[in-house]
Amino acid sequence: MTGGNLVRGALSSRPMPLEPTVDPMAAQMAQLLSASDIEELREVIARWTATAVTGQQRRVFQNFGARLVELKQELARSPVQPSREELETLLTMMLRLAAQSDGTPPPRP
Repeated sequence: MTGGNLVRGALSSRPMPLEPTVDPMAAQMAQLLSASDIEELREVIARWTATAVTGQQRRVFQNFGARLVELKQELARSPVQPSREELETLLTMMLRLAAQSDGTPPPRP
């Protein structure tokens, strides 16, 4: 095997790193945050909570919803708005963290 073939062979046998993906729900939430008022956001959160299947899911939705309301309020005060892509990335991380929790909000700093 020549040097070039050796490098290609080594590269092809390595797993390809996965790019972070945006959660479809996060994409919807980014749209809701950027295009809706706070009352509409609260209505959507109330619907999620009402349709939760388990108590843990309900707590996760309530906690996540409270964080979304806080985020919406902070965004309203901010002179510079994040891009939709930035919101999607942030919300994807929030959803992943919420899914790993037991629904209890973490202590505030």
